[in-house]
Amino acid sequence: MPSVQIRSSPATVTDLKQRVIACLNRLSDRDTLALAAAELDSIALNLTPETFSLFINCLQSTDSSAKSPVRKHCVSLLSVLSRSHGDILAPHLSKMVSTVLRRLRDPDSSVRAACAAASVDMTTSITGSPFSILAGPMIETLIHDCDPNAQIGAAVCLAAAVDAADEPDVEQLQKALPKIGKLLKSEGFKAKPELLGAIGSIIGAINGRNSDKAVLDWLLPNVSEFLSSNDWHARKAAAETMARVAMAEQELAPLYKKACVDILESRRFDKVKLVRETMNRTLSLWKQPESDSTESSKLASSGLSATESSSFSKSASSATSKRSNNTLKGKDTNSSATLSSKLKDVEEKDSKEAVETKEKQNRAKRVLFPAKQKPSKVNDNGSNQSQVVVQSSDEDSSEGSSSCQRKNAEELSLIRSQITQIEKQQNSLLDLFQRFMESSQNGMQSLEKRVRGLETSLSVISTDLLVSRTITQNGNHKRNSCLQN
Repeated sequence: MPSVQIRSSPATVTDLKQRVIACLNRLSDRDTLALAAAELDSIALNLTPETFSLFINCLQSTDSSAKSPVRKHCVSLLSVLSRSHGDILAPHLSKMVSTVLRRLRDPDSSVRAACAAASVDMTTSITGSPFSILAGPMIETLIHDCDPNAQIGAAVCLAAAVDAADEPDVEQLQKALPKIGKLLKSEGFKAKPELLGAIGSIIGAINGRNSDKAVLDWLLPNVSEFLSSNDWHARKAAAETMARVAMAEQELAPLYKKACVDILESRRFDKVKLVRETMNRTLSLWKQPESDSTESSKLASSGLSATESSSFSKSASSATSKRSNNTLKGKDTNSSATLSSKLKDVEEKDSKEAVETKEKQNRAKRVLFPAKQKPSKVNDNGSNQSQVVVQSSDEDSSEGSSSCQRKNAEELSLIRSQITQIEKQQNSLLDLFQRFMESSQNGMQSLEKRVRGLETSLSVISTDLLVSRTITQNGNHKRNSCLQN
């Protein structure tokens, strides 16, 4: 799309409003959706500070009756504005935040995801305004709004904004953490997994600065209760929150190490793979010594600890799965499989013993006969005795190897005979099963024939009864008529 240069004259302002409204209306049509979205993005990129307020007002004018693409793109345009204009939008940040808050009740999850993306873009691009302008309304919505969609959206947006902020307002987050934590016990608050994610983000942003032990005294027990929740999203979010505590609270975390390790050990074998990996990663963080906690927090902030811990959890889960598979296989193998494995072991043992006997023979030859020397024909007693010793050692080794080979051969023959017997038994069982099936089929066919014969006999009997009744009725009628005459 060509760039649009917008001026601040009254005619241009009215034209801008009409164009924006026309493009928003075209977003609801699938055929014109792409063109309208591209034109709105071009308008947002080329706005002047005098037209920011008008453009945001147009985005706010769309209500919940509009179609989902319209609602989603209105929020996405806030991201485009933030990335393209930056700190110039600082005076309009509160209005942009209110536009996002109006979309948090949207039932479409893609619209709420666009709200989270817009929160991140506003946090990272508009740095001239304090973080409290964005975080304050989201915290209030999270605490006071009773709509489930609004609770989910507010928790996700707050977590995304806190994670994206370079310098979040620590005092504001510390004051809000007890209020947000109380929602874990509230039955009216339904978005518990998203709330746990927001709590974990706040703990990571505080990062142990002026931490209060009283907060962790009630926070960790409440969070650990969700490790046994029926919702696997809640279990995963609770484990991630406990991992944030282990990385951020370097001074206070050792006080809760034993309790947290015990409960994570009891829940580490979760049936869901993602939860199981998160549990193992969190458990490894809590088991680390105190000296390594600073290094783990640095790695987590740079993104390295996540990959390393995920590899650790994958190796742990693979090891446990291998152990479980081995035990199951050990229980389920039949006699033929055990015999074949025994056969392999005997063959390996035979080959090893053969190699050892060869090595012993070579050693004896090296000791008794030096290298590159041929034995001379002498008739003295010493040479004859050496030859006798060599022959006797060779005979002993050959006899030992032959006896081992005989034993192995006997074992192999026994195993093979057992395998053949098992195969014969299996074949006989298959034959018996086939005969049983054939006899059952023959019995069913004979029963069907008998039932059909009974049906035909019953039909014949019924017809005979009907004929006899008609004959008797006709005879009685004729007799009565004759008597009357």
